[in-house]
Amino acid sequence: MFNIILKDCGKSFNRIWLFRNLNATFQSGEKWAILGPNGSGKSTLGLLLCGQLTPTEGSVEYAYGQDSIPLKNLHSYVSLTSPALELNEDLNTFELFELHQKLKPLQSNSGADVFANMTGFDAKIMHKPIATFSSGMKQRVKLALATMSNTPLLILDEPFTNLDKAGEQFFYDLLERFGQKRLIFIASNREEEYAICDHRLNLLSGLNTNI
Repeated sequence: MFNIILKDCGKSFNRIWLFRNLNATFQSGEKWAILGPNGSGKSTLGLLLCGQLTPTEGSVEYAYGQDSIPLKNLHSYVSLTSPALELNEDLNTFELFELHQKLKPLQSNSGADVFANMTGFDAKIMHKPIATFSSGMKQRVKLALATMSNTPLLILDEPFTNLDKAGEQFFYDLLERFGQKRLIFIASNREEEYAICDHRLNLLSGLNTNI
């Protein structure tokens, strides 16, 4: 069981508070929507939850089973994707996939053939430079790599960015196949993106688990 514990957690930039006094425990198997208007700190909270930012006040604690996880080791437990995340466009998709799985193990039955089948990329596309891809194709690559990774924590910031309707179904299929028993956060303002979430964290009104 993977857990994140927030204790009186807050984050500010240039003396302006995005959020304060967050107290919560999150655990494996839960799906949380991070909600709030633009500028409310959704992406910032996502980065804080995965250890890329530290809180201005309070603390964030991580545990796997009975063992606490030092911040320096957290990257092994986390997969993240966001519009700000950039891919190495000098590589083709197959090369990027091979590099990614060397750095972060994938879930079982997640080979290159499964990746190609899930994304809808044939062999010709898999060997094209990512620089030639449309924005929607790049988003499919980012979502597939993050979701197929064997990590207990999955953070998805605006996952429908640049996706068409077929791409949105691709996202649902990914989570159905590779999202089970993980702690998942989806930062979004679009209800269709976070409809699968059974918990809400609204940065303007706090926690709501009765959804």
